Amino acid sequence: MRQLNCIALMTMLIALSGCQLNAPQVDTVRRLLTIGQHTSESFQPYVWSLSMAGTQYTVYAARVWGRRVYFSNDYGMNLVWDGDSFIIIENIPGGFGHYTSGREITPEGREGRWYDQAGFPVRRATCTVPQAWRLSADRFGWRQTCRSEMDGVRVMANHLVEFDEKSTIRKIEAPVFPGGPTIVLRRVSL
Repeated sequence: MRQLNCIALMTMLIALSGCQLNAPQVDTVRRLLTIGQHTSESFQPYVWSLSMAGTQYTVYAARVWGRRVYFSNDYGMNLVWDGDSFIIIENIPGGFGHYTSGREITPEGREGRWYDQAGFPVRRATCTVPQAWRLSADRFGWRQTCRSEMDGVRVMANHLVEFDEKSTIRKIEAPVFPGGPTIVLRRVSL
């Protein structure tokens, strides 16, 4: 809806400024304006449920670029998943703040991850190599376990991706940081 309002506003501004639209531009504007005429069923394949710390939100797989999948919703929440974990999280309600994470090789030559959330020091963890698992023909995926220390206590975190029988991603789980809340992103329509 927000995109539709922006397109209508741009069209009005162009008209008010005295510019003329040629035929290809008019066709483009018409195609963009039909976005608002889609029914909710047409977006159903892109709907995901995001849950974290007892809250649940609806997000949409809005774009895929290489291995990255960009999720967003009407409230301005944005998540970017890079095929391994959430690498960017923005605008989750409740003062969550800006968040980035990534993979790295530790000084010892082991696989690791770092987690950077606004207002907190960067957290680091040492991780196992991702391992495949299979429960049945329609439930399989990979899991990676990461270990860290928080306030002198060893904590673990599991990064998990689950696929269905068509090898379509069914569920993504990733911790915000080891010992912290887990984000679960589940496809609504399979």
